Amino acid sequence: MDIVHAEVRRTTNLDGRPCAEVEVVTGDAGAANLLVYFAEAPDGGIEMVRVTENDADREIDWYDNPLHQAAVDRTDAFMNVARDGGSFGEQVLQFGSVREDVRRVLGSVE
Repeated sequence: MDIVHAEVRRTTNLDGRPCAEVEVVTGDAGAANLLVYFAEAPDGGIEMVRVTENDADREIDWYDNPLHQAAVDRTDAFMNVARDGGSFGEQVLQFGSVREDVRRVLGSVE
């Protein structure tokens, strides 16, 4: 999977843990954007904790639409994906300034 664009969108809490939310656009035609969540690891590094497929559409998701699931958890599918650039999480962190931006936003969360 080729990453075409990745950028930090915001910080959020997942299960009480501060995380940086990174929106990832892939080169796969027709594929939904991904929201990849990173948190500080116990060893001081950064770890990927969740991947969500973001298929929200303003036309059909502005109300509670039971026929369309806009956010689907894909963590298990991406947790063990690896290529020449390393794990999927590492590939996202290596895109542009994502690693530095994640460190910056996580450092500002108390």
